[in-house]
Amino acid sequence: MSLLRATGLNVEVTGSPYPILREVEFSVEPGEILALVGESGSGKTMAALAVMGLLPFGIDMTAGEVQLEGRNLARSDGTVERDASQISMIFQNPVGALNPTMRVGSQIARAIQFNQQIGRSTALQTAIEMIGHVGIPGPERVARSYPHQLSGGMCQRIMIALAISCRPRLLIADEPTTALDVTVQAQIFELIKALVEEIGCGVVFITHDLGAVAEMADRVTVMYGGQVMEELPVVELLNDPKHPYTRYLLESVIREVDHRIEDIGVDFALTGCRFGHRCLLAHDSCNEYPALEEISPGHRLSCFAEITEAP
Repeated sequence: MSLLRATGLNVEVTGSPYPILREVEFSVEPGEILALVGESGSGKTMAALAVMGLLPFGIDMTAGEVQLEGRNLARSDGTVERDASQISMIFQNPVGALNPTMRVGSQIARAIQFNQQIGRSTALQTAIEMIGHVGIPGPERVARSYPHQLSGGMCQRIMIALAISCRPRLLIADEPTTALDVTVQAQIFELIKALVEEIGCGVVFITHDLGAVAEMADRVTVMYGGQVMEELPVVELLNDPKHPYTRYLLESVIREVDHRIEDIGVDFALTGCRFGHRCLLAHDSCNEYPALEEISPGHRLSCFAEITEAP
């Protein structure tokens, strides 16, 4: 049984006939790091927010299931019922995600107190221990600091401490190293991997950085235009991707891409493949919606094109 299985996620803007997420599905096993990959606007963060039940006002999940260890957390009204011991999230902008009016130790303690029903002083002491656990020196002093008094890397670690303070079964990391220097990025990556080994949680790692994917992930789900294009092990992503969009992403990193593939944005009104208007291999069949089907063990593809050669 998968730790997390999200199936058939449809997310729509109120009043719009076109879903911004269409039939999105992915799964995570215990102790596994799954990367959600795609360019900006592909729906990665929106899918994570749907799983968390944190969609913005005016955007609703209209269909789909979010199963955690076999139990469906999605309710009939499109919301998701979960607590911090089940799913936690490291947000993309740590400074913006933290409350600027509260000391960081109090913010972590508040989450612990709310979810574990323990006293304030015990929760604060646990928060200080968690700050030290994520590698921040002088945790007692840092716990008394406000977010604006800390560097971006330290705020990111505080966010990680906050996310893991209730030892969640699933951790969602939304581009956790955005705007951090490469040294801090490496430290954050190592910290997340160490946490996976320590508490056995699964991780959804959201990124557009294929270098980070190669370093962090076990499996990869590739998204474009709110649709899953391909799901495959990270080794196959780097050596033998099948979807034209996955190949395009990889080629954009390793060599100059074909300039005939124009960046003209996503057409959410398309009834077929949402990459079809950019794909050099598109044909009439692409006007139909391509189901996500298994083509080999652990490798699923949403495409009508036949691709056999590695890039």
